[in-house]
Amino acid sequence: MEEKERYDVFIIGSGPAALFAAMRLERRGVRSIAVADRNSYPAGGLLNDGKLNFDPRVGIDPAELKIGSEETTRLMNEIKKDLEGFPHMRQVTVPEGNETIDVIRRIAAEHGVQFIAPEQWHWGTDRGKAAVDYLRGFLKNTSFLLKTEVSSLRKESSGEFTLLCDHRGRRLTCCARVVLAAPGRSGAYWFRDAARKLGAENNFGPIDVGIRLELNRTLYDSITDSVYDPKFIFKTDRHRDKVRTFCTNPGGRVRLENYGAFKLVNGDALGRRKTDNTNFALINTVALTEPLSDTTEFGQMIARQFHLLGGGSPIVQRVGDFREGRRSSPATFESRIRHFDFCRSTCKAVPGDITLGMPARIIDNLWESLKKLDKIVPGILHPSTLMYAPEIKFFDTHFPTGSDLETSVPGLFVAGDGTGKSRGIVGAAISGIIAARGIVAKYFS
Repeated sequence: MEEKERYDVFIIGSGPAALFAAMRLERRGVRSIAVADRNSYPAGGLLNDGKLNFDPRVGIDPAELKIGSEETTRLMNEIKKDLEGFPHMRQVTVPEGNETIDVIRRIAAEHGVQFIAPEQWHWGTDRGKAAVDYLRGFLKNTSFLLKTEVSSLRKESSGEFTLLCDHRGRRLTCCARVVLAAPGRSGAYWFRDAARKLGAENNFGPIDVGIRLELNRTLYDSITDSVYDPKFIFKTDRHRDKVRTFCTNPGGRVRLENYGAFKLVNGDALGRRKTDNTNFALINTVALTEPLSDTTEFGQMIARQFHLLGGGSPIVQRVGDFREGRRSSPATFESRIRHFDFCRSTCKAVPGDITLGMPARIIDNLWESLKKLDKIVPGILHPSTLMYAPEIKFFDTHFPTGSDLETSVPGLFVAGDGTGKSRGIVGAAISGIIAARGIVAKYFS
């Protein structure tokens, strides 16, 4: 017999946007809330590296969320207060009064590069579940429907939503007055298709395409000792494109992310165990107009090329080989004569040539930016430095919304990275809070 459940608010996804939204909904008196996720444990950015940037210039677009700088700062402080009791959260970057940061900023400016040193906190990938458990401890009236995949979403003539779900192998029908979609990047395209069927307006946003660098950590310690995750932003001379560093992990590891039809590279750091390396992404922002505006398809095309070239795995190339225009090969990958043993890979990727899979314009932009960065931080282009490809950030599904984050379909709200409202834990949490505030004001006041 088919099960039916009724909720005031049904939240799709269980990352930071969803959890912080649920917390605010409960605090404002909403009594019946469901958080659904297809995973067996709440997912999202909280289970990744656990880096939090408390800076309005990083991971959030106040104009997109229609909030001013004062409100942005207030919300960030609110999130920090919620997390201050989590015992593993520690501050890793203190920008105020740091003379080294001022020196780095001046050197970067001399080379036409913007340098941002946010206030940063970190707990590490190995403490992600503890962070989720800590936040779930705030929730008293929220039901977690884990291992639950929403197969369809429709709006009834009554104004309510009906969601057909596969809940732990059995069919479940849920009804809700309001739906908040916070699907993250992994569920972004499913939700985009479901929202289109409802008539929700959406469009394509930019994506970030690039590589992940891995180097002996002594070459980057002069920076990361002061700024755990430094942000260098480049405007390339040749193409006038934006390139930026992203997700730096001192003592971290490079890892693979499985997207089914292909694999991408990413990086993280554990809180309790460190490696001899540091890794960070260098990514080129790509926006398309016409005739191809589908940045999703463009990014997936690049990912599929690397999938073919690497026999199902991403490709890695030594800087020493790249400079000489040759592919990296297993035979010389650890060559002591060429000083490749100075940095040993933490990830099983296939030695090869990244230029075969990446568009020439993106390669131009990445290499130009790396040469500038090497002038700011001399030594990072050591022959042993590893370049993994591809790293792609799919933030490209975007929903136009009002200040309450309600879509063009009444009662359907969005939040988080997968809907174009944030890029990171703090930004996602802020968008969840704003959506919760809008839901209460419009439907439960």
